[in-house]
Amino acid sequence: MAWRTVLVQEHAKINYKMNDLNVQTVEGAVQIPIDDIRILILGNTRSVITSYAINELHKRHVKIITCDEKGQPVGEFCSYNENSQQNRYLAQQMAWSDTKKDLLWQQMVQSKIMNQHQALGKAVTDNYPKLAAIAKEVQVGDQDNREGQAARLYFPRLFDDDFVRSNEDLQANAHLNYGYALLLAATNREIVAAGYLTQLGIHHQSAQNIFNLGSDLMEPFRPYVDRVVKLQRDSPLTTEHKLNLVQILNEEIRMNGRSWELAQAIQKHVQECLRYLSSEQAHLPEMVFEL
Repeated sequence: MAWRTVLVQEHAKINYKMNDLNVQTVEGAVQIPIDDIRILILGNTRSVITSYAINELHKRHVKIITCDEKGQPVGEFCSYNENSQQNRYLAQQMAWSDTKKDLLWQQMVQSKIMNQHQALGKAVTDNYPKLAAIAKEVQVGDQDNREGQAARLYFPRLFDDDFVRSNEDLQANAHLNYGYALLLAATNREIVAAGYLTQLGIHHQSAQNIFNLGSDLMEPFRPYVDRVVKLQRDSPLTTEHKLNLVQILNEEIRMNGRSWELAQAIQKHVQECLRYLSSEQAHLPEMVFEL
């Protein structure tokens, strides 16, 4: 299984050679076995990559993320999937029932809110059980938008009362955006590898978002990013801080009573959600996390 997330921060020339990704910088060349790579992040606008390398990365379902001049992720490559059952899976995806989508979204939101509750830390949650209570109130399809209500209570307690998620001038939001982009890319990778479209979501339905389904399925994992950002929120988004966020994908977590690397947990989670939606699994997937 691919396990590496590769971040290229310097000016580099990247090509493919003998099953390795060759990264040439002013300090020398590094060869990375391409089968080990899960995500490649081009963290600057001065790197050059050959089409041959891109093709080989696509064949192995490596997610390639591009960043702007500030080092913020702005896009990712989506390859045509080679899954031999893709046409069958797409037909299933088109026929997903609204009932199953609403039930899965209810559970997704409940898990996300409970993880937010845990991310606040025991010192806070012992005296503030409100988020745990809201999680129990989430209805099928989250018709009352308990997700939004929880977010308005969660972020001021995680950071401070002046925090606003939409304020681009706050350093914390740059960190959050970077970490969430990594989660989204890891989730999209598993969706595409399984033979499904990222555009067709179960809750997110924006015509401008080609990653609606990834945006849905990544939700319970956001608090893992939030915990790291809380520790480095007031600093500029340096290479060190980016690497801290990249490392989250290798962090060992507890999900459904078992230990997983976060990237493995995302893979398992996505696979079970897709099987449930496509009626290959009768019961809702478990989403019990320990932060």
